[in-house]
Amino acid sequence: MLLGLVLGVVFVTPIVLSYLVFIRWVDRFEPEPWWLIAAAFIWGACFATVGGGMASSIAQNLTEAIARPDAAFLDAVGATVFAPIFEETFKGFGVAAIALISALGLRELDGPLDGAIYGGVVGLGFTLTEDILYVANQFAKEGIAGFAVLLFLRTVLLGLSHCTFTACTGLGFGIATESRSWAVKVCAPFGGFVFAVAMHAMHNGLPTFFGDGGLILMLLVSWLIDIVFFVLLASLVVRDRRIVIRELFHEVGDLLHPDELRLVSSYFALGQKNMGVLFSRGWTAFRDRRKKQLLLVELAFVKSRRRRGESGADVDRKEAELRREIFAANQRGVWIGS
Repeated sequence: MLLGLVLGVVFVTPIVLSYLVFIRWVDRFEPEPWWLIAAAFIWGACFATVGGGMASSIAQNLTEAIARPDAAFLDAVGATVFAPIFEETFKGFGVAAIALISALGLRELDGPLDGAIYGGVVGLGFTLTEDILYVANQFAKEGIAGFAVLLFLRTVLLGLSHCTFTACTGLGFGIATESRSWAVKVCAPFGGFVFAVAMHAMHNGLPTFFGDGGLILMLLVSWLIDIVFFVLLASLVVRDRRIVIRELFHEVGDLLHPDELRLVSSYFALGQKNMGVLFSRGWTAFRDRRKKQLLLVELAFVKSRRRRGESGADVDRKEAELRREIFAANQRGVWIGS
């Protein structure tokens, strides 16, 4: 079993981390801080895995003790009812904690894209631990051939499944963050959680009840969900870009040059320019450009919060602070145009 765990860590970890880096990279305009991404990932990998697994096992044992069903029925209920509910609950706790500390002042969960990112990252952390345990167990049973087949099936073909499940919960919290309606603030996270549980139950239920045919159908449905997930992320990135352009347009000529707005709102051009600066002028120039870029984007989202009706001393202080820092960068000659 120890060798299987080592092999699981060696082969599963790079694949899952590549998914993590890609999803964080997709967040083009207001990327979430790495420390909070890491916290979400660790929650999924440790606390959600342990908590969800223990709760599901307890529920299954209680059901067996009270109802005494046959083993096949109990396994089916565990896979399609207990596992989806308890695992998504514990994963959702991580997203809820990020939403709570953000609402209390951290302000890192600003909308649907941020919620989907954090939910997806929690799901990837869960995938890392669960897949390592599954392939290690398979190695103990069937050797390297069984290990390779299960690794390919779970981590390569289905590696984004838990990510997409919990992204629904995160999306609900992101929608709630933007809304001024208390009904939406309550219903959106709950609705996202229900979708997460339903997709998880479908994912486990198809092969459980329909065998190999169900497995093939589950693969096809999972890939379709992955495609929908990436389309959703892309549409939310486009939405963020519109916010940046709308809110910074009236700052042109004061805080930024038209060329800076063009690059700050670009999908890829600014990243390429920044990398060019890194290699030609060094880390300090790169850092200053990147910091000014993020300050401008953050200002755009603060102004967007005002547009949605948010007000108060915290918003006033944050906007004034951002404007001071951007002005100071301009005074130092920090230029992020072409």
